[in-house]
Amino acid sequence: MYPATLSKTSVEIVAFLASHIGRSYPVRQISGKIGKDYKITYDTTKKLAAQGILLIERRPRLVICRLNLRSNTQFLSFIESLRFSHFLKKKPDLRITVAELLPRIQLPYFSAILFGSYVKGTATEKSDLDILFIIPDRGAEKIVSSTVASVERLVPKGLHEVILTYEEFSALLKENKPNVAKEALENHIVAYGAEPLYRILSETL
Repeated sequence: MYPATLSKTSVEIVAFLASHIGRSYPVRQISGKIGKDYKITYDTTKKLAAQGILLIERRPRLVICRLNLRSNTQFLSFIESLRFSHFLKKKPDLRITVAELLPRIQLPYFSAILFGSYVKGTATEKSDLDILFIIPDRGAEKIVSSTVASVERLVPKGLHEVILTYEEFSALLKENKPNVAKEALENHIVAYGAEPLYRILSETL
């Protein structure tokens, strides 16, 4: 399920790149972002590339990495779960909201992405929690919207939901202009359904 070598540095590198899906970064910049020695970071990226988790491009005096979206989706889902847990530790006021909401959505599968001001770190006391729900088809929209409305009356934070089907989400990512799907992916926390999300991303990006 997971790569054979799962060091702390491996997790930190993949988590950083997962937070910037679709972007490429020089190894030196990654080492600075995660606060690790360059050589350790470089050696770890080589191992991750050998395991198929990262894609590496070598340029003169520069090594650039990005996440391989066609790699082990279970491992990438595990990384997203770690990012989600870390996020809730820093935002305990959102824990109740998320815990009340997600288990109540009675669908066989869906994805929920937190985005907006809370993820960017610019939220105020009046800010709503922005959540992008990606659903199998429009028939599931009423289930999500009614659940959000009922939970919003129980929790301290206001909710702002955006609902797209997986097909609509994929189509928006292919557009050459800003839209809500790209905005959500730019600064995101996957709260639920990382595996189907990464399957769509691997086919789209």
